[in-house]
Amino acid sequence: MSNEKKYRVDEVCEKVGISQHTMIRWYYWEGCELRDGVITERYLPIPEKDISKRGKPKYWTEEQIEQLKEFKKNMVVGRHGRYGKYSNPLHKEGNNE
Repeated sequence: MSNEKKYRVDEVCEKVGISQHTMIRWYYWEGCELRDGVITERYLPIPEKDISKRGKPKYWTEEQIEQLKEFKKNMVVGRHGRYGKYSNPLHKEGNNE
């Protein structure tokens, strides 16, 4: 790892103002969009994994934290938002009301 300050997931979530569960879901849903061909490039910053430690913890840089803050600021929430198709039960059933 470089000398640049790296932040653990709990620190990143605190700085961005989200829960760890939200962070996990963002990355999970991005993976679903990549798999389904909805997007071709990642829009969330890829954290660095420390494979030498147990559990392979992930670390983000200050720049990546700023990207996550910007993503959160610009994200449309709710059933018609970016992830509505994954999180809204009505959307999953094909009902667009």
